[in-house]
Amino acid sequence: MRAMFVLTPAESRRLIARAVVKLPEVQRALERAYVCIVGGTTNAFIAQELAGVDAEPQRFTAGTSVRGIVCVTAARDRDPRIPVVLYKGQVVKKTVQEAFADFHLETVVIKGANAVDPDGNVGIITSGFDGGTVAATIGYMTSTGMRYIFPVGLEKLIPSVPEAVRWTGAKTFDYSMGANFGMYCLSNGIVVTEIQALETLSGVSAMQVAAGGIGGNEGAVVLVAEGTEEQVQRAIGCVEAVKGEPPVPALKGVCADCPYTQCAYNGRAEAELPAWLRSPRA
Repeated sequence: MRAMFVLTPAESRRLIARAVVKLPEVQRALERAYVCIVGGTTNAFIAQELAGVDAEPQRFTAGTSVRGIVCVTAARDRDPRIPVVLYKGQVVKKTVQEAFADFHLETVVIKGANAVDPDGNVGIITSGFDGGTVAATIGYMTSTGMRYIFPVGLEKLIPSVPEAVRWTGAKTFDYSMGANFGMYCLSNGIVVTEIQALETLSGVSAMQVAAGGIGGNEGAVVLVAEGTEEQVQRAIGCVEAVKGEPPVPALKGVCADCPYTQCAYNGRAEAELPAWLRSPRA
């Protein structure tokens, strides 16, 4: 049996979040170890599904692609609960480093991504000039053998993450439409796109066959899934359950006091920005 699905980016985030909760690696960590949910819009959905946290996705991140630029969320607008750390299924007041210090091989770190390629490499933008979350975790994760989980929608599919990395580097840009950045290429984790989400939740095999659209379908993905009648019916139920998920609201950083001096709009008051970039609250 076959079915065709269309998912907007918000619907994809919800579907992926529900699949991440069901991953064997996450279930083992919930039983025996730590689950560390760091910043990211998709990770806000995961925090909602996994821990019942009333996270607002637009506030659950330090950086985002929003209103036509790559931007950094103002510190005052960020959710102070990031990261959310669970120990044996319960939210605890610990940092990721404190969770690492209480070592459990089953501990997982759930990290969002900005790009994914057909080979399963993920690209993670770093704009803070100190390496961000990856720099703070990769050494320990890699050396101990703990696992990253990368939830990332196919709206972020690019031809090659390794090639993209070679084109980035914050100080190499002469002009930057938003925060200038570098990018990591990581391949040592479990990637969960809509394809893996459907497989995890229903057992179907799936393929992306189209993308994009207008009138709310910007960034949408079109997938074809196949499997037994029972599997496909289960997949239909999973997808219909996330249809209508509202788009994540835009939350742009404050250009007037932004530290990214190479951004073309750095230092401008809201009224001085191009009309397309002004925040609705301005």
